[in-house]
Amino acid sequence: MMLSSKRLWFYSALALIAACIAFGGQKVLAQTGDPRPFPETGHWVRGEFLVKYESAVNPAEVYGAPITEQFEDPLIGITVQYFEKARFELHPESPPGLRVRLTELGTFLYKEGQTLSTPASPQACKTFIQSEYAVCYAFLDFFEKNGGVAQFGYPISGFEIHDGRIVQYFQYTRLEWHPENPAGKRVTVSNLGYRYFYEHGEDPTLLNPLPNDQIPDMAITRLGVHAFTKFAVMPLNGEQTLYVIVQDQYHRPVEGVEVEFKVVLPDGSEKTYKADKTNDLGVSMLRFNVNSPIPGSATIFVTANYDQQTIIETTQTSFALWW
Repeated sequence: MMLSSKRLWFYSALALIAACIAFGGQKVLAQTGDPRPFPETGHWVRGEFLVKYESAVNPAEVYGAPITEQFEDPLIGITVQYFEKARFELHPESPPGLRVRLTELGTFLYKEGQTLSTPASPQACKTFIQSEYAVCYAFLDFFEKNGGVAQFGYPISGFEIHDGRIVQYFQYTRLEWHPENPAGKRVTVSNLGYRYFYEHGEDPTLLNPLPNDQIPDMAITRLGVHAFTKFAVMPLNGEQTLYVIVQDQYHRPVEGVEVEFKVVLPDGSEKTYKADKTNDLGVSMLRFNVNSPIPGSATIFVTANYDQQTIIETTQTSFALWW
């Protein structure tokens, strides 16, 4: 059966994000313990994984919500569960209380970025001789308030630029600097759980929420907005395409979302566009012309409005103008 043109370009666009996904069989394992539902993603946490989750000072900030159920990783033969920001592993051979471990997502996913020098400040930094890296300033405050080495592992990088942001990698995670957030909320944990899920080649059906009758509330309360461009690098003058994918808290596509975005060119000039509302696949796209006097990075700020602006979410992406 031939795909419609709308679905054909949609799946082609998704291939730019998840070209390395490997499809396999799902094997969900049941465990004892009182389960806890997470309506925002449509998954549950139970048993020893729930004990581990709730033992964190701020589990929603350091782990995020579950994005899969528990299942057996066929490569290593142990039970795992993915969260937005982490992955749990069950090691039954370990003593009670130490059976659930964090996957070293930071170690596995780290690639050296543009380094930033850290001014010497013994009062505002803490150097770890185990890795010879220091944690400083607001990153150190967040690190110490949320579990320190036991929660994040040792730092494995200094300050670096990744995805247009100042970040620092640790064994289990990555911290990001968000100056646009209110004071006290400017350091966040990266969504490395999602990233490792795709790079590890997991079966994407594991992300599917449980059946509706197992989820307490199916009303849309939160949007997940993802944006990417057709060209990561393009000439100073040419046509670019922006794709925006909108899903609800259960990863279901949301139709009828109003999408606007602002393009800021390297010289600071900007222009605002209004795209078509998302279709039944939760997708909106718009082609637009780019005319930049200088090379550099262009940033796109996206706003998605749902249900007459009762739910508004934002995201951003970027592309390079080179020749």
